[in-house]
Amino acid sequence: MTPLGGGEPEWLRILRKRERWEGLVPAPTEPPRSTAEPPRPHGAGEPAPPRAPPGAPLGAAEPPPPTPGILGTPTAGGPGHKAEERRRVRTHGILLATAGLVFALLVLLGLKILALSPISYVEWTLALVATAIVQLVVWWIPHRSLDEHLRWDRHYTYTPMLAAAFLLSLYMYLAVEAVARLLILMSWFVALLFTAGLVGFGEVAVLSGAMTAGYLIAARLLAARGLLPSFAFEVIVAGVFFGICVFAAVVFRRLHQERREARLLKQELTEQALTDPLTGLANRREFERIMLAELDRIRRYGGSCTVAMIDVDYFKNYNDTLGHPAGDALLKELTAVIRIQLRQSDFFARVGGDEFTLVMVNTPGLDGLDVMERLRRHLETHRFSDEDIQPGGSVTISVGLASFPENGSTYEELIGHADEALYVAKSRGRNRVCGP
Repeated sequence: MTPLGGGEPEWLRILRKRERWEGLVPAPTEPPRSTAEPPRPHGAGEPAPPRAPPGAPLGAAEPPPPTPGILGTPTAGGPGHKAEERRRVRTHGILLATAGLVFALLVLLGLKILALSPISYVEWTLALVATAIVQLVVWWIPHRSLDEHLRWDRHYTYTPMLAAAFLLSLYMYLAVEAVARLLILMSWFVALLFTAGLVGFGEVAVLSGAMTAGYLIAARLLAARGLLPSFAFEVIVAGVFFGICVFAAVVFRRLHQERREARLLKQELTEQALTDPLTGLANRREFERIMLAELDRIRRYGGSCTVAMIDVDYFKNYNDTLGHPAGDALLKELTAVIRIQLRQSDFFARVGGDEFTLVMVNTPGLDGLDVMERLRRHLETHRFSDEDIQPGGSVTISVGLASFPENGSTYEELIGHADEALYVAKSRGRNRVCGP
């Protein structure tokens, strides 16, 4: 769901997701653009300073952007939505684990009915109540988003697995019979399957060590009550059990490594599919997808946007005279200069050889015209390498603009109008902005 009253655009959520993948801190969403204060160059990688609203004194701060979400509903694709999805997955896993524990309790009950275990109905009921309490706590932690504060348990695997080890140890203590204890030990390997791909060798070894310790504690307590023929035999069983778990940990380490490699490969393929390799900007495919999403957002919740088609004047002359490496270097430098002048919320993409597009979110047509004119003048005065070989002695751009909804209500209409405006700019001598 998209935020009411505009909110942050879809592409910005994707950008923040990529930054989280890379371990970066996401930058805040910029407020709507206005023409009260011209863009000022600033340091590379630094977001453009917020602009004051029309009529406000110079340096006045803009009001904060609207709070994401409607009535507290998580925004689709945003942090709230991801937290909700993570909570749903973890709740599902906890319910499955609870079902497994209940199955183990039913096994104990069946052994009691068949007179194969000395467990009493009172003890069985206490075990059932303990299971319900522990599993409710394990479920309540992610439901209240408290798992986000467990830095030592990022995937929320240690907490439910340690809870399962405690409950299974309790069952073994109540079961008494060796056959029942062995059946319960086998349940641990089923529980480990829920951590496949999430934990490696060390984590499986630690969790299995906790389960082994619980088994030995239960056996020691039973031995103290005189209910075990030999505690030494139980120590041997625990040692064999832990050794098997260590072999399983080797397999889990491989699964964890393969899952990590698959995630990195998927991320790399996604980046390659959506990113221009030369400039690092979004490519035509990503631009079309983001533009369609932005138009859909404006249709639903109102607002405006301006699309700019940007073409480097006489780029072929520069490329043919100095060679393709010099042309590539020019495009990279031009991209860097333009990006410094833009807000974080402006979406900049490369759609062709020397053709770029810019989507200015929450920017009416006249404001966009003023912004692009200032950008054109800035590029005209910027000193590019070997720019003296160009007609006029400098590297310049021609820009065609189209605004939504004044110049079109669909993607095709807006792009067509901006392309026509770009053609007019070129036919009038280049180095100018036309439209909307």
